[in-house]
Amino acid sequence: MGLPMGGRGPRFSTATDLLDPLAAQVVVLEDEKGSRIAWISIDLVGMDRQVTSRLRLELAGLTGIPVEAIVVNFSHTHSGPMTGFEGYATLVEKPAELHAYEEGLLTATARMVLEAAENLQPVTVTVHRGTSQIGINRRGHNPDGSVGLRPNPDGFFNKDLWVMDLQAGDARGVLFSYGCHPVMVYGHAWNSISADYPGACRDRLAEALGPQAHVQFIQGCAGNVRPRRLADCEAGSFRTATPEDHLCTGRELAEDVLAAIGAGGKRLELELRCTSGFALAPREMEGLPPLSHWEEMAESDDELERNIGEYWGERLRLGTPYQRFLPWEVGLIRLGQGNTIAWLAHEAFAEWLPLLRDWLDDPELIAWGYCQDGRNYLPPDDIIPQGGYEIVTANAYTKAGPGPLRPGIDEAVRKTFTSMAERL
Repeated sequence: MGLPMGGRGPRFSTATDLLDPLAAQVVVLEDEKGSRIAWISIDLVGMDRQVTSRLRLELAGLTGIPVEAIVVNFSHTHSGPMTGFEGYATLVEKPAELHAYEEGLLTATARMVLEAAENLQPVTVTVHRGTSQIGINRRGHNPDGSVGLRPNPDGFFNKDLWVMDLQAGDARGVLFSYGCHPVMVYGHAWNSISADYPGACRDRLAEALGPQAHVQFIQGCAGNVRPRRLADCEAGSFRTATPEDHLCTGRELAEDVLAAIGAGGKRLELELRCTSGFALAPREMEGLPPLSHWEEMAESDDELERNIGEYWGERLRLGTPYQRFLPWEVGLIRLGQGNTIAWLAHEAFAEWLPLLRDWLDDPELIAWGYCQDGRNYLPPDDIIPQGGYEIVTANAYTKAGPGPLRPGIDEAVRKTFTSMAERL
């Protein structure tokens, strides 16, 4: 309570009540040759990469799991603390209470991973493939033809639902991944802590699978995907959420997970291989705002605009130029024959999955977003000219901006992933 809330840019409204708890979870897997991976899921909007890198390095030292095999995935709930504060465009000092919260969470997470690594037991691994319709593309056209935050029923989103079922006697672990923004609760409870629909989904699955089941959500590529339940396609807008909406969406996703399990899957013999790297996403440097633009924003009565204006104005006055590239951390995990996962930092657009499947010649590939860092929007080349919030406006919210990305990002990502695939 009392910490600034995440998912609102550099605004600082604080949490006043608890709707439902947040969770940090982990699964550690080891194959017959002793290779290990660790997947950590945390109900937060994201963290700064410097923070997660420190955690991953510490975990590598504690467990012997390679850094590239440790993935920290954020559900990206907009109803949790404003973690990743360091990356927001603001001159406001990070609250000491928020720093203490993060340090306590990281310590507890390290203990949790170590405990998991020290208590391995034999499991059977089954991978299930399903679909879900809880998401919808959120980049629709305004009346003037520009792109806004509107439901786009013709726009792309990933229907793919990936489920891994781990069974060891009476114990069971179910991991599932789907890409959709958890932005329902703050529509009706702006200052309430909540895991949003992923938490409701986990609760429903725990009811169905039993109290001994470990149920873990991994966020997918959801940069341009919102919950379909809030979409009024006829009006061309997203309605305000009600207290029931995230519960209903969570239950719907849970039923889709159970349907995927019920439809059967493929047993998997783990042969773990991992690699990671960086793609340098180029930024458009032409036409960026001058100092006077930010100085005017700094005088605004709007908290968001004022914070952004103060930060960029001060940065330019100190002679620090805008960044020309966004370093984008990405990785590949091969679980076994025909089972490969691409993980991506930041808010990757849904369209990256079909591109990666094409480039890597792998129609079964799955992709996770919001890994290691969950802050900047990453669109592919053909979406950049459309403009809109994710392409232009949101870049100024973080210290990596404010220039929009420019075409050329596809080739940078393709080269990085094909190189990583060769290393695997």
